Amino acid sequence: MKVGQQDDRRTVRRQNDDDDKRTVRRQKGETKSDDKRTEKKLRGDIGKSVSPKKIDGVEQQIDQVGLKFNRIEKEFQENKEEIERKLEDTRRRVQKEILDKINGLEHQLDRTSIADSGDCLTSPATPLQHSSLMPTERSVHKMLKPPTYDGQSSWSMYRRQFEAAVKANGWTPQEMTTSLVISLVRR
Repeated sequence: MKVGQQDDRRTVRRQNDDDDKRTVRRQKGETKSDDKRTEKKLRGDIGKSVSPKKIDGVEQQIDQVGLKFNRIEKEFQENKEEIERKLEDTRRRVQKEILDKINGLEHQLDRTSIADSGDCLTSPATPLQHSSLMPTERSVHKMLKPPTYDGQSSWSMYRRQFEAAVKANGWTPQEMTTSLVISLVRR
């Protein structure tokens, strides 16, 4: 083979390789010059059919919509924060009210149990079997157990249930007080 023929074959191979590379780039969308040419052509076509005034008008409308969106987004955020603040204030207020009611009930129970148990404490000669801590004849029978109260449910509903259990069990005031103290649960 001659030297000139080898050079020609190399040149043809390079051209084929370059063509293959361009084809791959086009397929991948990497030919920037083609993209730029297409973009210029489209802009020219649009520029011919749409006046600059119309384009400016559309851009202004887009800006106005963006401003409205930002304003609405800001109002939404402010409203969200206000609602969250109000919910937290309400939660704290309700929690305080519940704790105040529980503390009031505990105070009433303390006064009631001190008043009811005063007789047992002042007379040390009282036998242990007469104490309210010892089971009575009534406790041998099946007793209704009052529900527990944790401050989450309605106090008036709990009170009705408790009073029904007191009446059904025939409890003395001291037994009632003891059962109520046991039924209260602090959370």
